[in-house]
Amino acid sequence: MREFLARHRRVVVASIGILLPLFLLYVHGRHPRKTTVVEVGLMTITSPAQKAAKGLVSGIAEIWDGYIALVDLAADNKALSDEVARLQRDADQKVVLATENARLRAELDFKKARRDLVFASAHVIGKDLSPYGRVIRIAIDVGSDVSISEGMPVVSAMGLVGRVLRVADNHAEVLLTVDARSTVNVRVLDKGVIGTVTGTSSPYNYVARMSYLHRAATLEVDDLLVTSGHDKLFPPGLHVGTIRSIEERQRGLEYELQVSPSVNFADLEVVQVVLGVVEGEPEVPPPTIPAQGAPTPSPSAPGAQSAPPGPPARPNRAPAPGGR
Repeated sequence: MREFLARHRRVVVASIGILLPLFLLYVHGRHPRKTTVVEVGLMTITSPAQKAAKGLVSGIAEIWDGYIALVDLAADNKALSDEVARLQRDADQKVVLATENARLRAELDFKKARRDLVFASAHVIGKDLSPYGRVIRIAIDVGSDVSISEGMPVVSAMGLVGRVLRVADNHAEVLLTVDARSTVNVRVLDKGVIGTVTGTSSPYNYVARMSYLHRAATLEVDDLLVTSGHDKLFPPGLHVGTIRSIEERQRGLEYELQVSPSVNFADLEVVQVVLGVVEGEPEVPPPTIPAQGAPTPSPSAPGAQSAPPGPPARPNRAPAPGGR
């Protein structure tokens, strides 16, 4: 018997562990209002184990529920993050398109206002920078293939950019108005002062200087300078820049003032090359100072009126300058 119990001890213990609770349930079912001493002792012994088992099961359930909730939350968070990124891309794209549309509309309005000129549109395909990040030269994507030649004026809706310096088959190099090799005859709008704007080639900022013979006490900061047309190179009325400072400096017989160009060369994307002038069309200078670097031509200006009916006039090519 002892040998049998020793050999099958585990089976006997497991059987007692299963049968004893069943027996106690049976006895308690027959006498539900009575609790035996054995039951009290058994509950006293097993209650810590029951509490531990209940706590373990509850913890596992909480961990499982929390894990499932975290998985769902992470999926929702990723979906929301992707949606935010998509909306941000759409917003950025709309800003880019709005900026491009505004730039092209400004160029279109400028061309409508200057019907006296014949243009060839071009995109800026290259910019040479100074060590300080200033644009000192640009290249455009048109050349001799569309009758571009050296000396032709280059403009934008903001004003005068410069003139064509060198030409290849399908691209050209533009000399900017702030280059020391550039000179432009100008007049101060509504002030009757005439002078010459020469670039400084400053690597630090975009600046030129205006030279004139007679001292003019009426000049003020932000007075607008436009091309006079006296040099027979640049059509009259194109915005060149504004007076930066009224501190005059005398150089020989001339006086000098600093000038800020109307064009933001760093922001140039589209320009117009002036191929010539239209015969019989009035020359109309822009009447106002450009707002934020981009002039908006007045719709009431005579130059913005529709051309009279009849066969289109042939452009008169602007002659190349004699002293480039």
